[in-house]
Amino acid sequence: MALQGLSATDFYLDPASFLPLAIVFSVHPDADMNTNIRSEIGFANYRAVSGVLIPFHIQRMLNGTVVLDIVVNNATVNSGLQDSLFSL
Repeated sequence: MALQGLSATDFYLDPASFLPLAIVFSVHPDADMNTNIRSEIGFANYRAVSGVLIPFHIQRMLNGTVVLDIVVNNATVNSGLQDSLFSL
């Protein structure tokens, strides 16, 4: 089935920590679902913030070229959001 191939995503995990290292998938032009363009999101430089490991370097690559490079300088976990905001 063509749709199954269009939605395939690979997750790469660090073998020691099981933290995500990369997510790889294909994107497609609007008018051509048969053309696959490799897209990858890479995660690196994990640091513990309030007991949570957060990637401080994130890159998006399209066809092997970096199109987005994010370096996080500071992160805050659970900073003032009340639990009631998430109740249904």
